[in-house]
Amino acid sequence: MRVAIHITHEALYKVGGIGEVINQLCTSPYYLSLFDKTLLYGPLFEYIGSSSTRLGKDGIVFYSSKDLYDSGNFYRIFRTLLEKYSIDIVYGKRRIINEFNPKKISTVDVLLVDITHMKKDIINYAKYLFWEKFGLSSDKYEYEWDYEQYFRIGIPYFELISLLYPNAKLIVHFSHEYMGIPCLLSLELNPEFNAEKHKRIFYAHEVAPVRRLVEKLGGGDISFYNILKNCYQQGLSLEDFFGSQEDWYRTPLVKLAQRFDKIFAVGDWVIEEYRFLCPQVEKEKIVCVYNAISLDHYTFEDKISSKEKIKRSLKNGWAIKEIDVIFTHICRLVKSKGIWRDFILLSYLDKFFQENGLFGVYILLSSIIPTGRPSNEVEKMIKEYNWPFEHKKGWPDLIGYEIEIYNLIKSFNERSKNIKALFVNQFGFSKTKCPTLLAEEVDTIDLKIASDVELGMSIYEPFGISHIEVLPFGGISIHSTSCGVYFFLEKIFQNTFKPYYALDFISIGKNFDLETLKILTSEQRIALEELCIANNISKIFEKIPKNLKEKELIFNQITELAKKLSWDEIIKNNFIPKIKSLSFMV
Repeated sequence: MRVAIHITHEALYKVGGIGEVINQLCTSPYYLSLFDKTLLYGPLFEYIGSSSTRLGKDGIVFYSSKDLYDSGNFYRIFRTLLEKYSIDIVYGKRRIINEFNPKKISTVDVLLVDITHMKKDIINYAKYLFWEKFGLSSDKYEYEWDYEQYFRIGIPYFELISLLYPNAKLIVHFSHEYMGIPCLLSLELNPEFNAEKHKRIFYAHEVAPVRRLVEKLGGGDISFYNILKNCYQQGLSLEDFFGSQEDWYRTPLVKLAQRFDKIFAVGDWVIEEYRFLCPQVEKEKIVCVYNAISLDHYTFEDKISSKEKIKRSLKNGWAIKEIDVIFTHICRLVKSKGIWRDFILLSYLDKFFQENGLFGVYILLSSIIPTGRPSNEVEKMIKEYNWPFEHKKGWPDLIGYEIEIYNLIKSFNERSKNIKALFVNQFGFSKTKCPTLLAEEVDTIDLKIASDVELGMSIYEPFGISHIEVLPFGGISIHSTSCGVYFFLEKIFQNTFKPYYALDFISIGKNFDLETLKILTSEQRIALEELCIANNISKIFEKIPKNLKEKELIFNQITELAKKLSWDEIIKNNFIPKIKSLSFMV
């Protein structure tokens, strides 16, 4: 029996990009043909619902120790470990349904561990062993619960999986980001650990200290990636130049991933970033395993239908006669997404739209609240002040970074003539999430299908799945070369038309020396960004599909190549071969 174990914070629910990757892997026929069992392992964050519903609406609970809920004598299996470590567990199965292709369904095992009352002497002894064996000083990070919980779930990890899969001939352990690293390290501490049977992979969805640096630097990606290139030439590592990054617990964990069999980097920049952080990593150990997008069959008529539904919804709030181009940006609301760049670009495009008699709308779907606003609160805002066409500071509306973003939108709308911007600070664009705003059955997928242009000029973007989800529907992507997806697309669309435009902000700082790059201010960076966009705006305008004929042409052209963007294609030709290279699997 071959088992895959994914250690993640998204074992129960898909929240972001990691959850999307896990869901796509677990529903792919190529992945399912390779592994007989899959386990999602992580901390139990809270007790939600009743004892039989703790794994959500798509889960089946077999055993919940704290609830004394047992559907099959599982207490006998787990009792010794529960008492030894003073932990509780919820164990069962969860059905995973592919969002874009509901026919693709799989069932995985789920094991969540409540480590809030774990015995202190056992924790301290484990921390001593980690310090002795790996040089990991846990005492620096004990005040960080995020560190503590992922360290603790690693302590009983080997024994728990040995109970669940005693007959497994091969177990492939995936640490998604830093979260599973203590689990994978803990395997080495067990005398029964067999390196041939247990293969360990660090799934690098980012390089944590790099994201932090890019966001802190006044020059953002312009500074960081030019610093990286210059330091390579001078033989300097990231910490040689920026100083130690070990004040943040994620850094030493990520550095320890060098001990594992492979590092799967989701993009080309991630490989360079990891080598910059850890120059001593073996070159062949870190490989690129791209993300991808889901595909299903849609016609051009479907695109027109979705576009008309979006237009009708927007006309309820705006006195808009016609919309020629729909711009979208669907993302998490974090600085790394470079959302301010959208308004620099749109301001330049607005002049072209005026000259050509075109009208466009830009829809930013992003929320600082991961679960979004409750629908009853949304309904109140719509009735009181026509949300999301108008916003107010304070819950349930604008909070935190949302305030800064709305100020950008408000300022843009006051100046623009032919393009107007809308900020939907909600998690999801549907009748359920946005009642009364959307009078008919509209969903987030309609927004992606209807979109003509998805913006994604991020300053840090290891891959960028959402950047290209519009491509199969005839939309184009405008992103930065700081995004991992740029390299992915360049490989796929060689010697063909390109349904994207990549802005190279990085190269505009290539002639600056290291010291200048380090002290570049945000004001200077914005001036450089404006220069880069101004130099490219004519070509960008030409690339945008402006009428029905152009949109249909792009739709038909992409249809022939869309398969290469699909998860099944990437899993079959990229992910699976790299897994097989680790072991005797044939």
